[in-house]
Parts: sequence; C-alpha cells; structure tokens
Amino acid sequence: MLKHRLITGPLLSIVLIGIIALDANLDGYTCSCGTLPNGLLIALLAAIAAPFAAIELCSIATSAGARCSTPVLILTMEAWIAAIYLMPEGVSATTVMATMATIIVCSMVLSVVSLAKGKQLQGVFTGAAITVATSSYVAMGMGLFLLVRKEHSAWWIFGIIAIIKMCDTGAFFVGSTLGRHKLIPWISPSKTWEGLLGGLLTAGITAVLLAAASDKWLPLEQHISMQTAFGIGILFGFLGQVGDLVMSVFKRDSGLKDTSNVLPGLGGVLDVLDSLLLVGPAAYWILT
Repeated sequence: MLKHRLITGPLLSIVLIGIIALDANLDGYTCSCGTLPNGLLIALLAAIAAPFAAIELCSIATSAGARCSTPVLILTMEAWIAAIYLMPEGVSATTVMATMATIIVCSMVLSVVSLAKGKQLQGVFTGAAITVATSSYVAMGMGLFLLVRKEHSAWWIFGIIAIIKMCDTGAFFVGSTLGRHKLIPWISPSKTWEGLLGGLLTAGITAVLLAAASDKWLPLEQHISMQTAFGIGILFGFLGQVGDLVMSVFKRDSGLKDTSNVLPGLGGVLDVLDSLLLVGPAAYWILT
C-alpha cells in the first residue's frame, strides 16, 4: 500500500506540475480564435476528472442501497464546471442565479426521467436528490478553484493543492509514528490527534514557504505576510482534513474502503479530490 502510494503520488504530482506550467504559459496567448481564457488546461483537467468522480459517487450510492443515474450525474458535473469557467466577467447576479437554478432543475428532472424509465419508481426521489446534491458538491468544490485561477497565477492553484496534500502527508507520517490518541475512530480509525496536529503544522510551514516563493517569482501577485500565510495554511489544512472525513462518512455508510482502485495506493479520484472540496470556497473568499 505505502509502496504504491509512494509511486502514484509523485507521478500525479509530476503530471500536475506539467499541467500547471503549461497553463501558466498560456496566459494571454492569442490564436486565430482569439485570446485563450486563463485556466483552460485546469478546466480541462476538472472536466476529465468529473466522469471518474461521478462513477465513484454512483458506486457509493449503490453500495449504500440507493439508486443513482451515472449519465445524469456526469452531465450535471460537466454543466457546473462549464458554467463556472465560461461565465463572463461582469455578468449580473440575476444571470448567475438563473444559470445555477437551471442546472439544478434540469438535473433533477433528468434524474427522475432516467431513474423512472424502467417503470421502477421505488427510490426515484432519493436517487434524484443524491444525483443533484453530490454532483453539485464535487463539481462546485472543484469549480471554485477555476474562479481563483481567473484572478491569480496557475502556480497559486498548485500552491493551494500543495498545502492540502502536504497536510495529508504530514498527518500520515506523524500519525503513523507518534499517533496514540484516535481522532474520530468510528469514521476514520487511522486518524489521530497527533497526526492532525502534525499535518496542520506541515500545512502552515508549507504556506509560509510558498508565500516567500510567490514574492520572489510571482511579483505581480499580491503579497501575503508570513503570519497570514501560516494562518491560511492551518485553515486550508484543517478544511482539507474535514473534507476527507466527509468522504469517509460516505464510504463508511456504503461499506467501501476506497471510492475505487483507479489510482494504486491512493484509491479513487474522489479519494484524491475529497480534501480539496471544502478548501475551494475558503480559497475563493480569502484570495480573490
């Protein structure tokens, strides 16, 4: 398990760094079709991850005894990502609310039609609600990173993810070596208070180092003091751990250990994304 994690983790990091570097270099790039919007590659990455996440969400629902429409869930997640990324700047709040309402209403109706087409009505309401709620939770959590990207360098997105994942790493190693007191054993038996504290400290230090790096290599970005960076790191790390626990609750309810085995040593796509989803809103409100 650890061996696979030590292989898969660095490989994913290399791929992410490559995408971030390319995305940063595309800022302001103009072609025959016009100027490309910031964050194009990151948006495409989110769109590619969405179907895998949707399949895993439906697997969780099915294992928990609920029905779920995978095609509608995928469509809804892609609609959220597209709406968030393609929404023009300066659009009115009324248009934003109307867009969100349209996606939710269409997702609900399509879910009902999809689940009821076999003339089996039992579980349609629950299945439709699950489809709408989970697709919104995951896709909008990812989508808020796209809003941050519109106003900041792609490297800031990498920095946010680095803070969260370094918290995970610190919590894992500190918890494995020094962990004695269980955090919430009925949800995540392996998590400890010592691991949480170690992870938060690691996240805070990572944020401080990234803030210093931003001042040096990204002079056009806003300055963040070392004290503020440490506090942001603690907050992002904590929210990342809460997001991980939320997904753990879903998995325990369904009797699953991992959302899938598509990423050896790490589990599924949701096992990687879960710690990002609650950080998205906080990153948007703090950094934009």
